[in-house]
Amino acid sequence: MKVLYVTGSCLTKNTSANMSHNGYVQGLLENGAEVDIIMAQDSWGEADPAFSQWEKAKYYVYNSVSLKDKIRKTGRKGFQAASVSDTKDAVNNHRNAKKKSINLRSIAKKLFYKLFPNDPLYPLEEKWLKTAARFKSETKYDLVISNSSPAASHKLVSILKKKRAIQYKQWVQIWEDPWFYDLYGGHTEAQKVEEHALLRDADKIYYVSPLTLMYQKKYFADCADKMDFIPLPAFEFASEDSSKWLPGSYGYFGDYYSQTRNLEPFYEAARQKDAEAYIIGDTNLKLETTDKIHVMPRITLDELSKYQEQTHVLVNLCNLKGGQIPGKIYHYSVTRHPILFILDGTEEEKKQIYSYFSKLERYVFCENTVESISEAIETINRNENKEESPAECFYPKNIISQLLKETI
Repeated sequence: MKVLYVTGSCLTKNTSANMSHNGYVQGLLENGAEVDIIMAQDSWGEADPAFSQWEKAKYYVYNSVSLKDKIRKTGRKGFQAASVSDTKDAVNNHRNAKKKSINLRSIAKKLFYKLFPNDPLYPLEEKWLKTAARFKSETKYDLVISNSSPAASHKLVSILKKKRAIQYKQWVQIWEDPWFYDLYGGHTEAQKVEEHALLRDADKIYYVSPLTLMYQKKYFADCADKMDFIPLPAFEFASEDSSKWLPGSYGYFGDYYSQTRNLEPFYEAARQKDAEAYIIGDTNLKLETTDKIHVMPRITLDELSKYQEQTHVLVNLCNLKGGQIPGKIYHYSVTRHPILFILDGTEEEKKQIYSYFSKLERYVFCENTVESISEAIETINRNENKEESPAECFYPKNIISQLLKETI
């Protein structure tokens, strides 16, 4: 079985999206596939050893950085996150410095785009689309998988298809998030038209949330019959050693902007219950660090894994609306950590999410209120030394096995 896997990202970079992207590659290899990979070259930063290239896969790497990109990124400096030992003032100083940096970058960015306008549909991937469009293969692939984000992954396959540069039996699009109807909004009608064109071009379409699937079937009804749901394949990036866990500690690891997620009830419940909690991610909220609650900005995944290793309970918070499921729940589910699953959204969305995940008997569910979260914390703390069994259905081999049965 020969498979072409296409993504507009660089698989060797340590990002949350690449956790699942590498999971797909792992699952294909574990199911005996011969895998060719088209991906973007990343000139910024260094590759992470946890995301090294798969020895049994063949890579076709294309430049994604134009001269325009180099000018835009010149002078950018990384932001070093605070550690748990930082004082409250140090954390606030970090935030103020970051805010000033963002304001300056925002002004420079507006000026730059006036001088150097980008592709309105694929502003960050236009260079990669031009260079990767040179790909041509005589291999007859049983399956082509394009994986977003970015959506340019699907666009490239569409280009190669029209040029007859690839031969295949089935083309599967995997959308980790929808494009036009993405939770964060701010998209143009032109993007909706482009998304619709890409969907019509595919043989099979997968979404990683059953609710996203439901909505997308409604929005793009003429493509509904080829749409389906498949979970994200989990990527195991942290070691499992429960002796390192701090009993009764809780970890929320991810961004929590107020327009997408409401983390304040968890913060208040943890404070009232005097729970040790780590909250790490970018936000527009002002949650204060206390003796027990450590609030920090976003950090790299290799740093984050150290906090996950020492945290007892992992926290998954649902979005305020839209049905997109934070990808971290799939990765958390293959660990032995107890998981606090905070439901949010409309009543119907909460019902659908609970219906799917409760079957695994893997989580402690609660509503996103101080009272409900406090009760869940009490329930978990009564069994503070408990370890859970990994949800094997989310292992890459099993996810890809399901996909192959439905497409080949």
